[in-house]
Order: sequence, then C-alpha cells, then structure tokens
Amino acid sequence: MCSVSTFSYLLFYALFTVLITAQCTNPTIRREWRTLDRDERAAWISAVKCLVASPNTPDLVATVNSSISQIPAMNTSASFWDDISYIHMDLNVKIHQMGMFLPFHRWFVHSVEKAMVEKYGFSGGFPYWNWTIDAPDFYKSSWWQDSDTESGLGGWGDPDKDYKVQDGAFARFALANPSYHPMRYQYTAQPFAAFATSSPTIAQFINSTMLETYANSTFHADQIAAIIAGNPSDLVNFQLSPDNWIVSAVIRYPSYPDLREIFFFQCAHGSVHAITGGDLAGTCPATTEDCIPGNKWWPNSPLFFLHHANLNETSATAFAGGSVQAFNNTTYLAEYPTGAPPMLNTSSDIYTDNMFPGAMIRDVSNHTAGYLCYVYE
Repeated sequence: MCSVSTFSYLLFYALFTVLITAQCTNPTIRREWRTLDRDERAAWISAVKCLVASPNTPDLVATVNSSISQIPAMNTSASFWDDISYIHMDLNVKIHQMGMFLPFHRWFVHSVEKAMVEKYGFSGGFPYWNWTIDAPDFYKSSWWQDSDTESGLGGWGDPDKDYKVQDGAFARFALANPSYHPMRYQYTAQPFAAFATSSPTIAQFINSTMLETYANSTFHADQIAAIIAGNPSDLVNFQLSPDNWIVSAVIRYPSYPDLREIFFFQCAHGSVHAITGGDLAGTCPATTEDCIPGNKWWPNSPLFFLHHANLNETSATAFAGGSVQAFNNTTYLAEYPTGAPPMLNTSSDIYTDNMFPGAMIRDVSNHTAGYLCYVYE
C-alpha cells in the first residue's frame, strides 16, 4: 500500500544535510536480486510502483538548456518516477564520459532508495544485479524467466508490440519519457553497430572490431575481476571500464599500452545497457516523433537502479575527472578520457536538479561512511 506521512518525509529532508556527516553504525546490506526471497523482491517492486503512483514534484528544475540536452519539456502531469528519469535526461551531458559519472550515479541510486524508505516504508537494503551470472547466455538467462506478477522482473518484450514487456510485475508499467509508452526490453546481441548508425558523433569513435562485438562477451566474471584488480585506486582506468565504451574504443593506440586491455573489455557497464535494449538502452518508442536515442531515459527501467547498484568497492574512494565531455575528436578524448577542464574535485557539488538533497563528491566516495552507509553481501 502506498502511504506516507508528509511531515516525516519533509522532516527527513530537513535533517538530511546534518546526517551527511553522521557515522555509519548500522549499514544497510545490498544483496544480489536472486538471493532475495519472494517477499523481499515483492517489497522492492511495490516501493517502485508507489513512486510511479505518486504525482510529480514541483521541486524538479531542469538546469541544462534543452538545445544541449535535446530532450522534451518536463511533463507536469507525469509521475514521481518519471521525474526521477527526467533528472537523468536533463543532466545526461554532465554525468557521462566525465568525472561526475560514478559520484552522480552513486548519489542517484542512494537518493531513490531514501525516497522509497521515507515515503513508502521500504526497509532498505537496495538489491543489485550481478550480470556476470547472465553473461554466458544472456538471452536465456534465469534473470528473464520470472513472470510472477508481484515479485518477478518479467521477460523480453514482444517485437510485434514495440518490445513491450509482456509478463512479470512491470507488464503494465506506464512511462512518460520521452513520450507515453509501456516499458520495453529488446534483446540486441551486437548493439554497437546500431549506435554507430544512430549518431555520426559516436560513429567516429567505433572501430570495426567493436562493430562485430557481442555485448555479453564483455562482462564475464573473469573480465570484471581483471578490471577491478587492475585498477584498485585509479579512477581513470577504472571508470573507462564501467562508464565509457566510446573511450574504450578510442584508447587503442600503442602510446597507451597500459589501457589496451580496457579496449578489449569494451565497457561492461554500457554493454549491459545496450544488450538489454528498449528503455534500458534509451531506444525511441515507436510512437515518439523527433526522438533522439541515447542514454537519456535509461532510468525509465527499474533495472537501471539494480544495474547501477552493482558497483565495485575497491575503487570507491578514487576520484579524477573533468566537468566537460571531450568529444571534439579522438585525440582530445584520449587526453581527457574522464572529462576535460574545468576539472572536478572531491568538494565539487553533485548535480541534483533540486529534486533530492544535494551532496559533494566526497560524501559518496566511501559507501561505508555516514552518508551512504551500506555494505555488500
């Protein structure tokens, strides 16, 4: 049941900045989705649906000029969940392929979890998706086999219905961004060719090897272990792996021998988005006109948050990067693979569009500290 004490919710936000500096004495536990029992899975899904049932918030303010973000105006009749997605749409050019990627998304998942806890009584302990389990046969994986209407994530979409999800708890999941449509998943084994076709800007960064790459070949368990072990305190190398499949394609020259293995991995993080297709890959609904696909409305899908909750711990305190995307050319991108100047630092504010309480990069640098306060199991 979706109910909330308005006073307690406002009080929580009023006290939030004070709690940032508190000690982490009772951390929540993040567990892989498939280790949850049915009731636990149903509770998380119920909290998500409560956010969908809630009205949009007047607090959300788009801060990026629409000529840059290339998104439609905010829909004031949309839901709170649609507002969550809209933050990501508005800020997309400020939170990808640059230093803000990891801090923003860490803050973003945490903020959504807090909204679920404070607004609807979710017990906390945000689950995550370990997609290395699914890599050997992504299409037939058990991940896509749970059709339970209360606790199941559902399966692949129907190609005859614009890849609308047909079963599970999200079969009737209505979304407003970029226009009204049902949630969609479209298995796409070799997605990078489609990316290159969709954008001349992207095409210049993708070579022939990447065009032929099967996305699930990039996120097997041994590959992820190598990325983590090889970059325990180096955010530039580590972030190239989970954030930026474009940079992974660029950094392939002999002058960068220490980064060539990153190109081989082709970016596990982006590949999970791409192979899942539909809303998690930012493809355009069939009924949407003048639509530019991309990473904008990825958070339409609840899987976005399970995906982003799966974050390596050993690189959690590393930070380096700029505040501007370096897409001028391949040389410039190779010089600034995690963002060009002005450079960010741990005192830089995380972009929020005024929807959730703000934080600085240093507040999310350690997930076992007072602000985030969670551990993995």
